Amino acid sequence: MKRLAVAACLLLGLAVPAHGSPPPREQFLHAAGGHVVDESGRTVILRGVNVNGLVDYWTPSLNPPYPTGPAGYASGRCPADSALTTAVPLCERDLDQIAAVGFDVVRLPASWSLLEPAKGRLDPVPVDRIAQVVGWARARGIRVVIDLHQDAWSKYVFAPKGTVCPPGSTAMDGGDGAPAWASVAVTPACAPGGTRELEPPVQEAAQRFWLDENGLQDEYAKVVVSLARRFHDDPTVAGYELMNEPQPGLAPGVMDSTELMQFHGRVVNAVVAAVPHFRQLFFVEPAGTRNVTGARTFVLPWSTYSSYPNVVYAPHVYTGVFTADRTLLLGAAGNLQTFDADYDAAVGDAQALGLPLWVGEFGNDPADDKAILAQHYAHQDALAVGGALWVWKEHGRWSAQATPGRALRISTAYPIATAGTLDAFSSDPFTGAVSVRARSPKGSTSVVALPAPFTRKPVVTGGAVRVVGHRAYVTARGGPWTLRV
Repeated sequence: MKRLAVAACLLLGLAVPAHGSPPPREQFLHAAGGHVVDESGRTVILRGVNVNGLVDYWTPSLNPPYPTGPAGYASGRCPADSALTTAVPLCERDLDQIAAVGFDVVRLPASWSLLEPAKGRLDPVPVDRIAQVVGWARARGIRVVIDLHQDAWSKYVFAPKGTVCPPGSTAMDGGDGAPAWASVAVTPACAPGGTRELEPPVQEAAQRFWLDENGLQDEYAKVVVSLARRFHDDPTVAGYELMNEPQPGLAPGVMDSTELMQFHGRVVNAVVAAVPHFRQLFFVEPAGTRNVTGARTFVLPWSTYSSYPNVVYAPHVYTGVFTADRTLLLGAAGNLQTFDADYDAAVGDAQALGLPLWVGEFGNDPADDKAILAQHYAHQDALAVGGALWVWKEHGRWSAQATPGRALRISTAYPIATAGTLDAFSSDPFTGAVSVRARSPKGSTSVVALPAPFTRKPVVTGGAVRVVGHRAYVTARGGPWTLRV
């Protein structure tokens, strides 16, 4: 009953209070040996959720769906929900709930259209809003990955009222991402099969970007540099994701290793050159077509594009949701693509690039949690990698709090930071059973997330345990230790 009561609090938007002292200062993260590690050399698992309340989604008026500055959210205020978008406003109470679930990271999408509304004019107001969310996260011991987000290139690529499309295509609303001045296209927004990403103007605008028409990539790099200058000395910001699900433009299948990776390296090098002593992470994605293919993409190492080492490979894994066996066959043939194959491909690309792996998005309809969500957590546990569920709250079907049952299923325990060697861990989202095995130096401290539903003290062998709020601190006696709940 306790687990159900806490889940109900989460679902209804009530914070589950944490107890104990404030979280210690976060340590900066870096990439080493195929893992994300902190300044103490501990292996860090970034497990969390996407929050999309800051995205400049399309609305009929083309105005942002929610206030873009921090004033509307100060002192616990939360703007009214808008029916014009799937997104729900992101407010301070959300961070209380995210901490109660046990997550140690949020992936925070931000929009180029707000950050640089006119070419060459960077707007500080949405950056202040990002800083507000970072502050909320810092107070709760949660890290932030700032994600430069786009879907179907831009909210400014859409079919005006009255557009007549050819048979087999549909007039579509816009997406989110680029500002109007970076969204030039001459073809109408008619989507084959109703898929916005396949619209000719989306691909046309993206290709203009990959060709760096009129210095588009330099302008984009300036936005990332401005964010890095603001947050480079704050370890709460784990790093910066350079572009969400990049559109392939007119060269699908070959743009990843050519146009896209060259762009990633160019932006990373611009930041490192402009921001002295920069040391945060960058997260780089393949093209959004990977959501459909689940296939291997990369052969050349990251060092081909940049010498900066603190970079993480961050693909999205949508097995059985957006993969071709579901989207093209409409599920009629079942799941032909497997989680083993899709995760093996992600691991293979990470190894080819020489980078740690982090799954920036995964998700599904809550009705499919047993078949899909449990598989994601099982594979991420087995690989000792983190990921961010899509999405925290929305008006659609995928909300992390869609049902009390889902609130429980995402509340899995896991090792946040492990000293020495993390041998294995597993977490069952349906039973709550958790097991962590590691080997750590004497006196070192490892941290394990214990979400609010866990009411029993964990059993630890080979070390001493202290529980503070939603986290267990394990001090090793030297050598192997285990934690079980």
